Amino acid sequence: MANVAFVVAVVLHDTDHYRQARGIGALTPEVRASGTVVALIVVAGLALTLFRHPQAPRVATFIGFGAAVGVILAHLAPHWSAFSDPYWPLHLDAYSWSVMLAEIVTGLVLGIVSLQASHVREVRR
Repeated sequence: MANVAFVVAVVLHDTDHYRQARGIGALTPEVRASGTVVALIVVAGLALTLFRHPQAPRVATFIGFGAAVGVILAHLAPHWSAFSDPYWPLHLDAYSWSVMLAEIVTGLVLGIVSLQASHVREVRR
């Protein structure tokens, strides 16, 4: 369930970039590319989970925590590189902020749940 919730949050956040008045064209190529790569990795991680792959918990831990940190660095940190798209100066609406924060929260939840599942799996061995 945590993985599905995370995928939903990622999709909502990614599609919000198209909905915003400034449009997807306002993003740097690096932000667009990294968002695309993250989306592909997230879908692959969900597939591993749904097919109960033995490495799914470890992969989901990396994906959840990694994506949460990436979104924090891209949207909450001050501008630091071409991978930055800070929300603070953009005057975005509550929906944009909500889906971005939902991606961070669900990524952290996925990381925690998956870490626990990895630990349980190791103990059972």
